[in-house]
Amino acid sequence: MNCDAFPKFLAGNETCPSEVNEQVQQYTTPAYYNQMALQVKRNYVHRNFYIECEKMNLERAQVARVVYRRLTETEYLDLVNFRRSRSKLSPEASIEHLSIHIDIATVEDLKVVHREQKPRHVQHQNVYRVAFESRVTEQDDVDWRIANMHIIEQLVLPRSPTCG
Repeated sequence: MNCDAFPKFLAGNETCPSEVNEQVQQYTTPAYYNQMALQVKRNYVHRNFYIECEKMNLERAQVARVVYRRLTETEYLDLVNFRRSRSKLSPEASIEHLSIHIDIATVEDLKVVHREQKPRHVQHQNVYRVAFESRVTEQDDVDWRIANMHIIEQLVLPRSPTCG
């Protein structure tokens, strides 16, 4: 999502390839894709900037939490499409669902591209909480996708464009 093609595609630029968009959709739930795409498009269209990730190092990852659920088909679709949780356990629940929350520490060299100003180069040292979800009822059902991701720690440092 941190590239120049994704925000331009979301803003309706037909010359931008849709491959990045298709990859992002493949690895995220529909609810998270919609949330993330809206934020990227809003930054590009209304705030006149986008972010390019020039380099990223994964420093460490650790499991923070695991959640097991039994859901009905409707509850599962509500969860991945709209992020609605069920209120009580249904006796018809036949889908086994697993969420794994992982804290991932990264060091990212980013270029913040303002459409009417010079780009800024920064380094973000972030810790993300990434929630992956999948059906796990049958082995063939397993298809891990990002259901949510947010920053839980962040340090922003300026850097020169040649650092890398």
